[in-house]
Amino acid sequence: MGFKYVFIPAADCEPMQEMTYSEDVVTLETDSFRPFCENFFASAGKTADRAVLLEQLKQRTGVDVTEKAGESKLGPEAMDRLLSSTSVEIFPVQLPTKESGFHGISAYCDDKGVAKELEENTRASGLVQACGYPGQTFRGDIFLGRVFDDNEDEWKRIDFTLADCSTDASWVEQVKKQRSNRSVGDMASLGAKMGVNNAAQINPSMLPDSTPSGDAEHYTWRQTEDEVEVTFKKEGLQKSDKKVVKVVFSRQKLKVEVKGEVLLDTELNMPTQSDESTWTLMDGVLQVNLSKASSESWPDLAK
Repeated sequence: MGFKYVFIPAADCEPMQEMTYSEDVVTLETDSFRPFCENFFASAGKTADRAVLLEQLKQRTGVDVTEKAGESKLGPEAMDRLLSSTSVEIFPVQLPTKESGFHGISAYCDDKGVAKELEENTRASGLVQACGYPGQTFRGDIFLGRVFDDNEDEWKRIDFTLADCSTDASWVEQVKKQRSNRSVGDMASLGAKMGVNNAAQINPSMLPDSTPSGDAEHYTWRQTEDEVEVTFKKEGLQKSDKKVVKVVFSRQKLKVEVKGEVLLDTELNMPTQSDESTWTLMDGVLQVNLSKASSESWPDLAK
Protein backbone atom coordinates (compact mmCIF):
# COMPACT_ATOMS: atom_id res chain seq x y z
CA MET A 1 0.00 0.00 0.00
CA GLY A 2 2.75 2.47 0.91
CA PHE A 3 2.49 6.23 1.41
CA LYS A 4 3.16 9.47 -0.45
CA TYR A 5 5.93 11.94 0.30
CA VAL A 6 7.39 14.99 -1.42
CA PHE A 7 10.86 15.56 -2.84
CA ILE A 8 11.99 19.20 -3.08
CA PRO A 9 15.20 19.67 -5.11
CA ALA A 10 17.50 22.49 -4.06
CA ALA A 11 17.63 23.79 -7.63
CA ASP A 12 14.57 25.97 -8.24
CA CYS A 13 14.59 24.97 -11.93
CA GLU A 14 13.80 21.37 -11.01
CA PRO A 15 10.15 20.56 -10.22
CA MET A 16 9.00 19.33 -6.84
CA GLN A 17 7.82 15.73 -7.02
CA GLU A 18 5.11 13.81 -5.24
CA MET A 19 6.42 10.27 -4.84
CA THR A 20 5.10 6.98 -3.51
CA TYR A 21 7.08 4.82 -1.14
CA SER A 22 5.89 1.35 -1.95
CA GLU A 23 6.98 -0.47 1.21
CA ASP A 24 4.44 -0.79 4.01
CA VAL A 25 5.70 0.53 7.31
CA VAL A 26 4.02 -1.26 10.18
CA THR A 27 6.07 0.07 13.08
CA LEU A 28 8.80 2.61 13.71
CA GLU A 29 11.14 -0.28 14.39
CA THR A 30 10.67 -1.61 10.83
CA ASP A 31 10.68 1.81 9.18
CA SER A 32 13.00 1.84 6.16
CA PHE A 33 12.26 5.40 5.01
CA ARG A 34 15.02 7.03 7.08
CA PRO A 35 17.69 4.64 5.71
CA PHE A 36 16.31 5.34 2.23
CA CYS A 37 16.88 9.09 2.74
CA GLU A 38 20.34 8.45 4.14
CA ASN A 39 21.32 6.32 1.14
CA PHE A 40 20.04 9.03 -1.20
CA PHE A 41 22.23 11.71 0.37
CA ALA A 42 25.23 9.36 0.54
CA SER A 43 24.97 8.61 -3.17
CA ALA A 44 24.65 12.27 -4.16
CA GLY A 45 28.40 12.28 -4.74
CA LYS A 46 29.45 15.63 -3.26
CA THR A 47 32.05 15.43 -0.50
CA ALA A 48 32.29 17.63 2.56
CA ASP A 49 34.79 20.47 2.70
CA ARG A 50 37.40 19.41 5.25
CA ALA A 51 38.03 22.87 6.76
CA VAL A 52 34.33 23.72 7.00
CA LEU A 53 33.52 20.40 8.66
CA LEU A 54 36.31 20.81 11.22
CA GLU A 55 35.06 24.29 12.09
CA GLN A 56 31.53 22.93 12.49
CA LEU A 57 32.81 20.25 14.85
CA LYS A 58 34.58 22.90 16.89
CA GLN A 59 31.37 24.93 17.15
CA ARG A 60 29.30 21.86 18.05
CA THR A 61 31.57 20.28 20.64
CA GLY A 62 33.62 23.21 21.91
CA VAL A 63 36.76 21.18 21.18
CA ASP A 64 39.37 22.51 18.78
CA VAL A 65 39.90 19.72 16.25
CA THR A 66 41.38 21.93 13.53
CA GLU A 67 44.26 20.53 11.55
CA LYS A 68 47.84 21.52 12.22
CA ALA A 69 50.78 20.64 9.99
CA GLY A 70 48.45 18.62 7.78
CA GLU A 71 47.22 16.42 10.59
CA SER A 72 43.90 16.35 12.44
CA LYS A 73 43.62 15.78 16.17
CA LEU A 74 40.99 13.18 15.30
CA GLY A 75 43.49 10.96 13.55
CA PRO A 76 43.51 10.11 9.81
CA GLU A 77 41.18 7.11 10.02
CA ALA A 78 38.59 8.89 12.16
CA MET A 79 38.73 11.92 9.89
CA ASP A 80 38.26 9.81 6.76
CA ARG A 81 35.23 8.11 8.31
CA LEU A 82 33.79 11.46 9.29
CA LEU A 83 34.25 12.95 5.84
CA SER A 84 32.77 9.94 4.06
CA SER A 85 29.86 9.28 6.42
CA THR A 86 26.39 10.62 5.72
CA SER A 87 23.42 10.74 8.02
CA VAL A 88 20.00 12.29 7.89
CA GLU A 89 19.15 15.38 9.86
CA ILE A 90 15.46 15.42 10.75
CA PHE A 91 13.73 18.73 11.43
CA PRO A 92 10.34 18.21 13.17
CA VAL A 93 8.10 20.89 11.67
CA GLN A 94 4.80 19.78 13.20
CA LEU A 95 4.63 17.70 16.38
CA PRO A 96 1.98 14.99 16.74
CA THR A 97 -0.34 16.49 19.34
CA LYS A 98 -4.06 16.15 19.98
CA GLU A 99 -4.58 19.56 18.31
CA SER A 100 -2.86 18.36 15.13
CA GLY A 101 -4.85 15.11 15.02
CA PHE A 102 -1.64 13.35 16.11
CA HIS A 103 -0.11 14.19 12.72
CA GLY A 104 3.59 14.99 12.63
CA ILE A 105 5.50 16.44 9.68
CA SER A 106 9.28 16.30 9.28
CA ALA A 107 11.87 17.56 6.83
CA TYR A 108 14.76 15.20 5.99
CA CYS A 109 18.04 16.68 4.79
CA ASP A 110 21.75 15.93 4.48
CA ASP A 111 23.37 16.67 7.85
CA LYS A 112 26.54 17.89 6.08
CA GLY A 113 24.75 20.35 3.81
CA VAL A 114 26.90 23.29 4.96
CA ALA A 115 30.19 21.39 4.83
CA LYS A 116 29.34 20.13 1.33
CA GLU A 117 28.53 23.72 0.33
CA LEU A 118 25.13 22.69 -1.01
CA GLU A 119 22.93 25.47 -2.30
CA GLU A 120 20.11 26.76 -0.14
CA ASN A 121 16.75 25.09 -0.73
CA THR A 122 14.63 28.23 -0.91
CA ARG A 123 11.33 26.43 -1.44
CA ALA A 124 11.69 24.11 1.57
CA SER A 125 13.10 26.95 3.68
CA GLY A 126 10.23 29.26 2.72
CA LEU A 127 7.60 26.66 3.54
CA VAL A 128 9.00 25.99 7.00
CA GLN A 129 9.54 29.68 7.67
CA ALA A 130 5.86 30.25 6.87
CA CYS A 131 5.06 27.82 9.71
CA GLY A 132 6.64 30.18 12.24
CA TYR A 133 10.35 29.26 12.11
CA PRO A 134 11.69 32.59 10.75
CA GLY A 135 15.39 31.76 10.85
CA GLN A 136 15.24 28.19 9.55
CA THR A 137 17.02 27.42 6.28
CA PHE A 138 17.93 24.15 4.54
CA ARG A 139 20.72 23.26 2.16
CA GLY A 140 20.50 20.63 -0.54
CA ASP A 141 17.60 18.41 -1.56
CA ILE A 142 14.82 17.87 0.97
CA PHE A 143 12.24 15.16 1.63
CA LEU A 144 9.01 16.00 3.45
CA GLY A 145 6.93 13.29 5.10
CA ARG A 146 4.04 12.86 7.52
CA VAL A 147 3.36 10.34 10.29
CA PHE A 148 0.47 9.50 12.56
CA ASP A 149 1.64 9.03 16.13
CA ASP A 150 -0.87 8.94 18.99
CA ASN A 151 2.00 8.75 21.49
CA GLU A 152 0.60 5.49 22.80
CA ASP A 153 -0.06 2.49 20.58
CA GLU A 154 -0.23 3.53 16.94
CA TRP A 155 2.51 4.85 14.67
CA LYS A 156 2.44 4.84 10.89
CA ARG A 157 3.53 6.88 7.90
CA ILE A 158 0.70 8.57 6.03
CA ASP A 159 0.41 10.63 2.86
CA PHE A 160 2.08 14.01 2.44
CA THR A 161 1.32 15.40 -1.04
CA LEU A 162 2.23 18.26 -3.33
CA ALA A 163 -1.02 19.96 -2.31
CA ASP A 164 0.38 20.07 1.23
CA CYS A 165 3.44 22.00 0.01
CA SER A 166 1.62 25.32 -0.04
CA THR A 167 1.94 28.12 2.47
CA ASP A 168 -1.88 28.24 2.33
CA ALA A 169 -2.23 24.61 3.43
CA SER A 170 -4.27 24.12 6.60
CA TRP A 171 -1.43 22.39 8.47
CA VAL A 172 0.89 25.35 7.85
CA GLU A 173 -1.63 27.75 9.33
CA GLN A 174 -2.16 25.40 12.27
CA VAL A 175 1.56 25.24 13.12
CA LYS A 176 1.93 28.98 12.63
CA LYS A 177 -1.01 29.67 14.92
CA GLN A 178 0.31 27.34 17.61
CA ARG A 179 3.71 28.99 17.58
CA SER A 180 2.39 32.55 17.46
CA ASN A 181 -0.17 31.96 20.21
CA ARG A 182 2.57 30.86 22.57
CA SER A 183 4.36 34.17 22.19
CA VAL A 184 1.44 36.59 21.90
CA GLY A 185 2.24 38.08 25.29
CA ASP A 186 5.83 38.69 24.27
CA MET A 187 5.08 40.43 20.97
CA ALA A 188 4.23 43.74 22.63
CA SER A 189 7.58 43.86 24.44
CA LEU A 190 9.35 42.83 21.23
CA GLY A 191 7.51 45.59 19.38
CA ALA A 192 8.65 48.15 21.93
CA LYS A 193 12.26 47.03 21.49
CA MET A 194 11.91 47.31 17.72
CA GLY A 195 10.06 50.60 17.77
CA VAL A 196 6.81 49.12 16.46
CA ASN A 197 3.73 50.44 18.23
CA ASN A 198 1.35 47.77 16.99
CA ALA A 199 2.65 44.29 17.76
CA ALA A 200 0.27 42.85 15.17
CA GLN A 201 2.42 44.51 12.51
CA ILE A 202 5.37 42.33 13.46
CA ASN A 203 5.91 39.36 11.18
CA PRO A 204 8.48 36.56 11.41
CA SER A 205 10.78 38.19 8.86
CA MET A 206 11.26 41.08 11.29
CA LEU A 207 12.58 38.83 14.03
CA PRO A 208 16.34 39.07 14.51
CA ASP A 209 18.46 36.24 13.13
CA SER A 210 20.99 36.75 15.93
CA THR A 211 18.88 35.06 18.60
CA PRO A 212 21.32 32.77 20.42
CA SER A 213 21.10 29.07 19.64
CA GLY A 214 23.58 26.24 19.66
CA ASP A 215 24.75 22.83 18.50
CA ALA A 216 26.49 20.42 20.91
CA GLU A 217 27.62 16.81 20.67
CA HIS A 218 24.30 15.25 21.66
CA TYR A 219 21.80 18.01 20.93
CA THR A 220 20.90 21.24 19.19
CA TRP A 221 18.92 24.03 20.82
CA ARG A 222 17.03 27.07 19.66
CA GLN A 223 14.66 29.51 21.29
CA THR A 224 11.54 31.53 20.64
CA GLU A 225 10.17 34.34 22.77
CA ASP A 226 8.60 31.96 25.25
CA GLU A 227 10.32 28.58 24.99
CA VAL A 228 13.59 26.78 24.40
CA GLU A 229 13.56 23.75 22.10
CA VAL A 230 16.25 21.10 22.67
CA THR A 231 16.51 18.40 20.01
CA PHE A 232 18.64 15.33 20.75
CA LYS A 233 20.72 13.58 18.10
CA LYS A 234 20.82 10.09 19.58
CA GLU A 235 21.16 7.50 16.80
CA GLY A 236 18.63 4.68 16.66
CA LEU A 237 15.90 6.26 18.78
CA GLN A 238 12.58 4.47 18.33
CA LYS A 239 9.01 4.96 19.46
CA SER A 240 9.36 2.04 21.86
CA ASP A 241 12.16 3.94 23.61
CA LYS A 242 9.57 6.18 25.24
CA LYS A 243 9.48 3.60 28.02
CA VAL A 244 13.18 4.13 28.73
CA VAL A 245 13.31 7.92 28.24
CA LYS A 246 13.57 9.87 31.48
CA VAL A 247 13.22 13.65 31.39
CA VAL A 248 13.41 15.47 34.73
CA PHE A 249 12.29 19.10 34.74
CA SER A 250 12.98 21.54 37.55
CA ARG A 251 12.96 25.33 37.66
CA GLN A 252 16.54 25.72 36.49
CA LYS A 253 17.80 22.20 35.81
CA LEU A 254 17.24 19.63 33.10
CA LYS A 255 18.22 15.98 33.01
CA VAL A 256 17.63 13.73 29.98
CA GLU A 257 18.40 10.04 30.05
CA VAL A 258 17.81 7.37 27.39
CA LYS A 259 18.38 3.66 28.04
CA GLY A 260 20.48 4.51 31.08
CA GLU A 261 22.71 6.93 29.12
CA VAL A 262 22.64 10.51 30.36
CA LEU A 263 22.48 12.80 27.33
CA LEU A 264 22.20 16.00 29.34
CA ASP A 265 22.34 16.89 33.03
CA THR A 266 22.87 20.59 33.49
CA GLU A 267 21.90 23.75 35.28
CA LEU A 268 19.96 25.87 32.80
CA ASN A 269 20.99 29.40 31.99
CA MET A 270 17.69 30.88 33.14
CA PRO A 271 14.58 29.76 35.06
CA THR A 272 11.77 27.81 33.41
CA GLN A 273 8.17 26.94 34.16
CA SER A 274 8.79 23.25 34.77
CA ASP A 275 5.10 22.32 35.01
CA GLU A 276 4.53 23.68 31.50
CA SER A 277 7.61 22.05 29.93
CA THR A 278 7.11 18.95 27.78
CA TRP A 279 8.96 16.36 25.71
CA THR A 280 8.05 14.21 22.74
CA LEU A 281 9.64 11.38 20.75
CA MET A 282 8.58 11.53 17.10
CA ASP A 283 10.05 9.86 14.06
CA GLY A 284 13.13 8.93 16.06
CA VAL A 285 13.72 12.53 17.20
CA LEU A 286 13.60 13.39 20.91
CA GLN A 287 12.59 16.99 21.47
CA VAL A 288 12.31 18.78 24.82
CA ASN A 289 10.35 22.03 25.04
CA LEU A 290 11.26 24.23 27.99
CA SER A 291 8.75 26.92 28.90
CA LYS A 292 10.60 30.14 29.74
CA ALA A 293 9.83 31.91 33.00
CA SER A 294 10.33 35.21 31.17
CA SER A 295 10.69 36.39 27.59
CA GLU A 296 14.33 37.31 28.08
CA SER A 297 16.68 35.81 25.49
CA TRP A 298 19.00 33.08 26.77
CA PRO A 299 22.67 33.63 25.85
CA ASP A 300 23.27 29.89 26.16
CA LEU A 301 21.39 26.73 27.18
CA ALA A 302 23.58 25.87 30.18
CA LYS A 303 24.66 28.26 32.88
